[in-house]
Amino acid sequence: DLHPSGTGKRPSAQTPARPPAPSSPTFRMAKRGVAGGEPIPLSRFGALVAQLESVVASARQKPPDALLCFDLLSELSSALDEAPKDTIQLWQRKCEDALQSLLVFGACRPVRRLASSAMGRIIQKGDAISVYSRASTLQGWLVDVKRADPMACAGAAQCLGEIYHLFGRKITAGLIETSNIVGKLMKYHEDFVRQDALLLLENALEGSGGGGSGAAYLEAFRIIMRGGISDKSYIVRVAAARCLKAFANIGGPGLGMAELDTSMSCCVKGLEDNVSAVRDSFAEALGAILALAVNPDAQVTKGGKKQNASAKKFDDGIQKHLILPFVKANGANAKKLRVGLSLSWVFFLQMIHMKYGTLDSELQNYAVQVMEILQGNGSPDPHALACVLYVLRVGFADQMTEPTQGEFLVFLGKKLESSNYSAPTRVTTLRILSYLLRSLGEVPSEFKDILDNTVVAALSHSSANVRVEAALTLRALAEVDPTCVGGLVSYGITTLHALRETLSFDKGKNLNHELDSLHGQATVLATLVAISPKLLLGYPARLPNSVLELSKKMLNGFSRNPVAAIAEREAGWLLLASLLASMPKEELEDQVFDVLLLWASPFTGNPESYLSHIQDWASELR
Repeated sequence: DLHPSGTGKRPSAQTPARPPAPSSPTFRMAKRGVAGGEPIPLSRFGALVAQLESVVASARQKPPDALLCFDLLSELSSALDEAPKDTIQLWQRKCEDALQSLLVFGACRPVRRLASSAMGRIIQKGDAISVYSRASTLQGWLVDVKRADPMACAGAAQCLGEIYHLFGRKITAGLIETSNIVGKLMKYHEDFVRQDALLLLENALEGSGGGGSGAAYLEAFRIIMRGGISDKSYIVRVAAARCLKAFANIGGPGLGMAELDTSMSCCVKGLEDNVSAVRDSFAEALGAILALAVNPDAQVTKGGKKQNASAKKFDDGIQKHLILPFVKANGANAKKLRVGLSLSWVFFLQMIHMKYGTLDSELQNYAVQVMEILQGNGSPDPHALACVLYVLRVGFADQMTEPTQGEFLVFLGKKLESSNYSAPTRVTTLRILSYLLRSLGEVPSEFKDILDNTVVAALSHSSANVRVEAALTLRALAEVDPTCVGGLVSYGITTLHALRETLSFDKGKNLNHELDSLHGQATVLATLVAISPKLLLGYPARLPNSVLELSKKMLNGFSRNPVAAIAEREAGWLLLASLLASMPKEELEDQVFDVLLLWASPFTGNPESYLSHIQDWASELR
C-alpha cells in the first residue's frame, strides 16, 4: 500500500492523484515502453494509468480505499477527454488490465460504474480491435469463477454490459455465452448481483440490435420470464421489465406472437405491484411490446431479418391488454392498475408515433378505443375520468401538430352528435375540447359549424356533469375568441327568459328537459359573466344590468310549479353570485339597495316556518 513516489505514505482521499516520481519503479517501467522498445512519453494520462496499476498491485494485500479509487477514476475519465488517440493506444492495454483487476478484486457500485465507463471509453477512443479480447476475457472470468465475491461478479457483469452497450453489434457471437452467464448470476442470493446480471442482459440485447442467434434470444427470454419478473427484490423486477422493453426495442428477435402475448400478460400483472418503480417499468414495457405487436413489419426473425409484409398482426392486443383490464379493475389495487394502464397507453402511442412512424393524423383512430373504457359505465368515476383525460391529453393532443389538433377538435366534436355516448364519455370529450381550444388559440371554422349541435346541445343534457363541462367548454371558446361573447350572452339571456315562460305549463319528461336546459343556460351565462372582465375585448356594456334584472326575476318570480320555482331560484342565485364575484363594484353601485333586498325574503319572518317549507335542501343551500 505504498505511494507511487516511494514515500511509504498512502495519500488521503482529498489528495489528488500525482504523477510518479522519476525514481519510482512505475516511471522506469514507463520509460522502458510497453514491449521493452522505445520509451513511452509519460503524459498525464499515462501517469494516472501507472498510479492505477500501483493501486491494483497493492490491492492484493489490502482492499483499496474506495474514495481514493473514485478520485483516481474521475481524473482518468477527465484525462481521456484530453488525451490524443496515440497516447491512449500506448497505455490502452495496461489501463484495461488495471481496470479489470480493480473490478474483479471487488469494488463498490460508484467505483464499478466509473471503471466500467472508463473501460468502454478507452476502447472507443483507442484501438477498437481490443473489444473482442476484452469481452472474451470478461466472459471467461465469469464462466470459470465458482463462487466469487458478489461485488467482483457484479463489477465484471457491469463492465461487460458497458462493452455490449457500445460495441454490441461487433460481438454478437458471444451473446449465447452471455445469456448463460446471466442465468448463472441469477442464482446468487445478493439482489444487486441479480440486478447487474439483468442490466448486462439489457445492454447485450439493445447493443446486439437483434443480430444474434435465435437460441441466445430465446434463452434470454426464458431467464427473464422464469426468474426476473417474479423476483422477490423489487430492483431485480425493475431490471427484468427493462429487459422486456429492450426486447421490444430491437424487434423481438426469435419471439413469436405467443411469446409477445405472454410477456404482455405478465406486464399487466406487474402493474399491480406494490412498488411504484416496478409498476412504471412494466407500464413502459407493456406499451413498447404492444407497439411492436401491432407493427409486425418491424418484428425481427432469426438472423436479424425483418418479418415479411404478411406477418400476422396482433389485432386484439389493445382490447385484451389495455381496455379489458381497465374496465375489470376492482379491489385494493384497482387504482394502481388503472394508472399503470394509462401510462402504458401513453408509451404505446408515443412508440407507434416516434419509432414506427404512425402519422399524428392517424392517432385519432385510437382515441375512440380509449374512450370505450368509459362507455359501459353510466355513472362517472372520477379516477377513471382522470386516467382517460391523461391519455387523451398526453398521448394524443400533445403529440399532434397544430393542424392535426384542429382536425382532432372537429373529430371529437362530431362524436358528441352520437346518441350512444354515455355521460362520462361526453364529460371527457368536452374537457379535452377545452384543452384543445386553449392549445390552438383559435376556433377552426369547421368547429363553429358543428357547435350548435354538439357543445350547445350538451347544455340540455340530463347529466349535470355534462352540462357543467359544456359550460366550461364555451368559456374556453370565449377566452380564445372574445368576439363570440356578445352572441353567447344574448342567446343565454333570451333562452332563459323563454324557459321561464314555458316552465309553468310543462309536465313529465318535457318538464325535466326544460329544467335541465334552464340549469345549463344559467351555468354557461354565469361562467361568461365570471370571465368577462378579463377578456381582451372587454364585455358588452349591457351585460351587468341584463344579468342582474334576469336574476331578480328568477328570485322574485312565483311559478305555479313548485319544482320549477326551486330550479328558478337556484339559477337566479347562481347568476347573482357570479355577477357579484366578478364585476367591478362601480358597475353595480346604483343597484346596491335592490341587490340587498333580494335577501329579504329568505331572512324575513319566522325561521322555523321558513325551514319547514323547504323541500329541496340541496338547491336551497346552493
